[in-house]
Amino acid sequence: MTQPPFWQPALERAQIWRTLVGIVLISAGYFAATFGIFIAGAAALGTQPEALLSGGTPAGAAVFFATFIGFHITLLIILPLLHKRRYRSLFGPLMGMNWRQFRYGLYVTAGLGLVYFASMGVEQLILPEAKRPAISPATPLPTWVAWLIPALVLIFMQSLAEELVFRGYLLQQLRARFRSVWIWAILPSTLFGALHFDAGTYGINAWFYVLNTAVMGTIACFITLRTGNLGAAAGLHFANNAMMLLVGIQGDLDGFSLLAMAADPKSAYMTWSILFQTGLSTVVFVIWWRWMNTHHPIAKPATDH
Repeated sequence: MTQPPFWQPALERAQIWRTLVGIVLISAGYFAATFGIFIAGAAALGTQPEALLSGGTPAGAAVFFATFIGFHITLLIILPLLHKRRYRSLFGPLMGMNWRQFRYGLYVTAGLGLVYFASMGVEQLILPEAKRPAISPATPLPTWVAWLIPALVLIFMQSLAEELVFRGYLLQQLRARFRSVWIWAILPSTLFGALHFDAGTYGINAWFYVLNTAVMGTIACFITLRTGNLGAAAGLHFANNAMMLLVGIQGDLDGFSLLAMAADPKSAYMTWSILFQTGLSTVVFVIWWRWMNTHHPIAKPATDH
């Protein structure tokens, strides 16, 4: 029997106006939650909200990641009202996370992370001191250990929220309405990448950062449709974000990080780092895609609009 396509839960109510209203409501819910959580977090910690924006302490990072609960809450509300379907439908026709695929995604990204960390070790050995980024302790080990489990839970909640919105809601709604890969994968992934554009911080690297985000988003779309479940993409995203627990970027949400790398966001080193990660992930994806097409050919979907 042919497995129902990933976008099947969205087929009955895939009108563009519903999707646009949904995007507006999801965005409003997230921003409302962000505002409320930052205000409440600042009051609880006895500081100003803007002091928490960098996430430079474990408590500040916790407040930042907690804001993503706004996505979950909004999806829980708008899906039954606007689309007459359940929150669980965002995971695919099986109405739940495929944890086996989640683990595969996690393992693959962890392997890529090991390659990346190994490359950083080589860079520390071969690059001149003036050009290699300094790596130093960011969080005392006892504090880091105490925050490890809460940090993992919050990062899981944050990464899953983004997957539910972009590879769950948006991908299902657009793929149920359009066949073109430009509309259901490349366009939304590029728009998502554009939201990360920050020339003031990254200089020319802002464009490479957008490219990285767009490429990774597009890859996640293909993986999700190919596997028929959100599990693999969720595992990839969670593992990618969880790597910051080991090495973060100094001054950029490093409150959960054991070590922090002091690298100029505008430097050539960061250009190389971003492009290396993008290229490595793309190569691994292409190998996986070719292997899947050889061993598990794509069957014709049972339903396609």
